[in-house]
Amino acid sequence: MSRLEKLLLFILDRAKKEGKTDLSQFQLFKIPYLLQVYSLKYAGTPFITDAIFVRDNNGPISVDIYTALKNLEENGYVKMEKKENKEYGYPKHAFSLTKKIPKLGFNQGEIMFLDSFLSELLPLTQKKLKERTYFTEPMQEIQKREKSGNILKRTVINFSTIAVDPDVVDVYSNLQ
Repeated sequence: MSRLEKLLLFILDRAKKEGKTDLSQFQLFKIPYLLQVYSLKYAGTPFITDAIFVRDNNGPISVDIYTALKNLEENGYVKMEKKENKEYGYPKHAFSLTKKIPKLGFNQGEIMFLDSFLSELLPLTQKKLKERTYFTEPMQEIQKREKSGNILKRTVINFSTIAVDPDVVDVYSNLQ
């Protein structure tokens, strides 16, 4: 199982523990993207090493997430149901767990990181999640380039625009 597949299972499991029986495909694109941004900003390293994010009409997506979700469906871990969604006018592609997840192999620090940020991200509406996504450095950089009016679809997200939080640098430098 890939690290991305494990992450998606972890996210769905945490959502279920918080009373959310399913997550939309939109959420399963934006939450891993934001976790990647936060990992780079606060730890200086990428959390996801097996996914590439690109610009799409509604922000960053990853074809790798499509593939991971398909693999998880084929292996019986998740199911997808289309549900009516009057708020957005399009059906919700709702993903949910179908069986107990295996040990995912995340270390204690990674679990603390994920729990911390998922507690912030899971309660957000899709609108708020999209706003938070667009406020990240990589999306700000793309939006500056899009001032001409054209969406730069399929442009690979440049995570090198993320500055490591100086407070984190101070904490790590004091430990050495």
